[in-house]
Amino acid sequence: MADKYQNLLLEWCDALSASQIKEEENAYYGGFRCESCGFPHGRADNAVYPFVYAYTLTNDHKYLDGARALLSFRKKLTKESGALQNDFTSGWEGITAFSAIGLLKTILYFGDKLPLDLKSEIEECAKSAAHWVHTHMGIGYPAYINYYCAASFVNALYDACYHDDDYRQRASELLQYCLKLFTPNGLLAGEGKPHDDKSPKGCFPIDLGYIAEESLPCLLHAAELLGDESAFSSLTEHARKLLDFLLPDGGWDNSFGVRNNKWTYYGSRTSDGCIGAFTVLAKKDELFREAAERTFRLLEKCTHHGKLYGGVQYEENGQKPCIHHTFCHASALTDAILAGISEPKAARTLPSEAEDISYKYYPELNTYKIRAGGYLATLTGYDYATHHFSNGAAHASGGTLSLLYRVGRGPVIAGSVYEYKPTEPNNMQLPTGEKRHATLLVRAEYEKEGVKYATCLDDDPEITLHAEKGAVTVLVRARFLSTARETENESLRAEFHYRFAPDGVTITVKRIDDSIRFLLPIVEGMGEIVTANHYTKEPIFFLTGGFSADEYAFSLGEEVTLKII
Repeated sequence: MADKYQNLLLEWCDALSASQIKEEENAYYGGFRCESCGFPHGRADNAVYPFVYAYTLTNDHKYLDGARALLSFRKKLTKESGALQNDFTSGWEGITAFSAIGLLKTILYFGDKLPLDLKSEIEECAKSAAHWVHTHMGIGYPAYINYYCAASFVNALYDACYHDDDYRQRASELLQYCLKLFTPNGLLAGEGKPHDDKSPKGCFPIDLGYIAEESLPCLLHAAELLGDESAFSSLTEHARKLLDFLLPDGGWDNSFGVRNNKWTYYGSRTSDGCIGAFTVLAKKDELFREAAERTFRLLEKCTHHGKLYGGVQYEENGQKPCIHHTFCHASALTDAILAGISEPKAARTLPSEAEDISYKYYPELNTYKIRAGGYLATLTGYDYATHHFSNGAAHASGGTLSLLYRVGRGPVIAGSVYEYKPTEPNNMQLPTGEKRHATLLVRAEYEKEGVKYATCLDDDPEITLHAEKGAVTVLVRARFLSTARETENESLRAEFHYRFAPDGVTITVKRIDDSIRFLLPIVEGMGEIVTANHYTKEPIFFLTGGFSADEYAFSLGEEVTLKII
């Protein structure tokens, strides 16, 4: 089996099979043992689809046995209504849509290759789940927009399988609803409630991980099944714009998203992935074939011992793999293979690899993306997360340099949230390993009476940019806030001067007081610091994004000037 895409899929499926609970007397029979979480995840039946495809590739009945066992596990989580609950300790039913998607795709693509008894069982489960989605997950359903996108796909799949106009109409209705929530920059709002909500700064609820790995793929597949060429064309244009956030190594810049406490660098913790959608789009635009290939390489790089880890540096830092990543992304890889994924005929350049000197402002995010030669940077003053998720994960704002990437090397700064909180305990693993678990956000910070105050939490920073010959310069003035959104000194400001140029990034932080520190986490092995200032350095690791870093700490009792090269 020479095909590298099939090889990775089978590697994942073999690891899933080895992780499956096969003792019938076990209460969780059919589920997957999860090394990192210690309990079986409720969405395990999403692996039925890749398992059945693995069987068609190999004729190995262990995959069919695995699919049967997954259906047995699924029954334990199925309610009388036909809905599935998220986990044994979570009654959330929206994930019924993802179960229906996997089972309906299995019937649509492999129904004629299944033993009749297994086909009948899958079909019964698929119809029951799809009926619940059709009945309950219409406009007004209390969920974020990713569930609406999934529900559109469920209804479109059901119509493709059983030719039902009611389902077809619901799929189209949800598709059109979602299309109206895209911004002119191709970003889907709705990862908050209400979907068109705005923050005090006019920002929308947006999360790159969910757009790229779940919402956009579901909508694209739904539009394709419905034969809606207008919707497919619009979604293709949105996808092209979204590529501005795809990094050269296949990672996503989700350093600001409202749900980026679940950021895995290649997407989000509980989503299937973008590789299948990219492969479909590649039929019309070869640039997406390149994007799919970059995505594949990153997934392959994050795979160890047959399992997909949550980040590039997870394994080397003692973090165990959550099985959720593997069984979700196995579905998207199956989609890609069926759609005809292949290597680009000639190397192509992604938008993020252009070497001009420029910047772009995203008002819906109050965020700037900067390009200076081989350096890519993101500065964010995004306040929707603090507005809507104020009791959640303390997302970055404050004009923070949330991401710095060097083309040809990789991420130099990869920030996300200030504190890692398992806001979805069943979907977010806990850190292990020897290094201190600490945020990778650039910030000025001090502590008083046990409370930390940091500039990266200011939801109303002053950000001024200028493009000059050979560089982009930025001035940021930010307050010090706590995670409770309180400030100990309203008049206190930190002042950051950035200069982004092809030969490196210069940062100057004005003197304030020796009780305040400037903290600069540089991803391990990715950047060098040149400075005359004294500093201390400590190794740290952060689960979100999944990078270890050297945390440089400077006293702001003096002005700090440094250059990252």
